[in-house]
Amino acid sequence: MEVATSLVTDNEFFSSERRDNLLIVRAKPHFVTHARDLKKIDTFFDHLEIIAHTDQVSVVIFVGPYQPSGAGDTLKFFDDFLTSRREDFLIQRLFNLVNNYTVTMAGLNKVTIHANSGHVSFFHLNGALACDYRIVGEGTVFENAFAELGTVPKGGGGYFLSRLLGGGKAGDVLQWPRFSAEEALDLGIVDKIVPAARLEEEAIKVANNYREPQVSTMLAIRKLLKSNLDDLRRSLELEDLLILNRVNSLEFKKAMAERRAARQAAG
Repeated sequence: MEVATSLVTDNEFFSSERRDNLLIVRAKPHFVTHARDLKKIDTFFDHLEIIAHTDQVSVVIFVGPYQPSGAGDTLKFFDDFLTSRREDFLIQRLFNLVNNYTVTMAGLNKVTIHANSGHVSFFHLNGALACDYRIVGEGTVFENAFAELGTVPKGGGGYFLSRLLGGGKAGDVLQWPRFSAEEALDLGIVDKIVPAARLEEEAIKVANNYREPQVSTMLAIRKLLKSNLDDLRRSLELEDLLILNRVNSLEFKKAMAERRAARQAAG
């Protein structure tokens, strides 16, 4: 059993706070700033492993930072990697981390709640889809830069959406460049919309509904319906192949170079 203090941390990437058997994990802004330093991302995944193996918490809330530019962050992220001399290694290393994270989240033996607001990238939405319950702030917009880049989103979106919506509707959503919180609620992609200023407060209210004894029922339902981890792993590996084929194409590199030049010209 892990000691209680190992669950509580605060660094430049994220923080976590324990309240009895509830753990609140708060991501901090500037994901793109940290994404090039994969050791920092490793610290989050290491913490997730601690959460997975402790019996001291039964419900975990993951609170994302307010995001002013979801699609813009994704585009800058790919641009940063493509200008790196170690682009292939870095992208593959990142994909391995994301795959491990997604499988761990989907198989986590806890009730998981994801809360987010602002302009949420599809990459962050995928992280939410691995959770049991999704809550967003009013005015939230989901942005899919992967569609603009001509590839699939990384992080299990195709797998989770097909199970939530069916293959046909999931295929449509994966091509949408953006959609609102209300559209996501209507589809069942998110479960609740709340005032953005009360996002964490409302998430805690939801978490309190899943304390014992309800938590055992929720976990049983999750295992029955949520994920086949072997299928999820295969889907994530196929994502890697599809994205790398696109990223390594001359057409993609030319488009990114033109985008970079236009951005520099605009100042």
